[in-house]
Amino acid sequence: MRFTLSALSLAEAHDRGFSYAWPQSKLFRPALTELWEFNHPQISWPNAVELSKEVPYTVKSKDLPEDAWKQPVWHFRSAYALTLPEGAPPWTERLRGLKPTKEIQDRATTLHVEHLRGAPYVGVMVRAHAKSHAKTVEASPVEWYLERMSELDAAYPGINFFLSCDVPEVQERIIKAFPNSVGQNDKGGYNSVEGVVAGVTDLYLLAASSYMIVPYWSSFPTMAWELADRKIVREHSRGGRQNVNIAEVPMASNPLRPADRS
Repeated sequence: MRFTLSALSLAEAHDRGFSYAWPQSKLFRPALTELWEFNHPQISWPNAVELSKEVPYTVKSKDLPEDAWKQPVWHFRSAYALTLPEGAPPWTERLRGLKPTKEIQDRATTLHVEHLRGAPYVGVMVRAHAKSHAKTVEASPVEWYLERMSELDAAYPGINFFLSCDVPEVQERIIKAFPNSVGQNDKGGYNSVEGVVAGVTDLYLLAASSYMIVPYWSSFPTMAWELADRKIVREHSRGGRQNVNIAEVPMASNPLRPADRS
């Protein structure tokens, strides 16, 4: 998303048309439009690959030649946000302006209303899946979360936890240890349409929390932090305790607008 949204900003800043390619395979099933409303032209991934034979990929916007304005097509491919000219909206601003699909809206709103609304809560994101990055698994084991949640539970009696976890058995273990925690059930297969829809739902509910404890070396909680316009604190196992009173953090009343707080 950081690349696609920054590419849109780059195109608009130079008064160019914009279209995007979104790879889908058995490794990652959902289309972008199954996650957010995104009304922009799309080209197929095979067509993008074919286009690259005539218009080679550019990885960074600063790598465009000086006479790039003469080129009818700019063709980017990257995993990172592009450098933008002054005044162009960054990808984070565009992310906050996106509207998730109705299914995600309904899932996030229902869970928030039934379990989380009206009081501060801690967002807990656990990466335990076998496909998680080795640095994450090593630095942020489940035991660290259990210990840190115990400390927060003691410091803020009765506080709720929202749990975003990619392994059902681990989620069950944590909920059993902390009955004041809640998470989505039946989240679907890893990187399936159902699984990623559930993941984006988690993203909004994490962003609407008053404090996050998150895995080390993961970009997902950064997206949640940006959705909240950096108005909440995120803590990971390599970063140390954060000096913040969770009870005093302004709350988000609407999980779909986590940057709006009072």
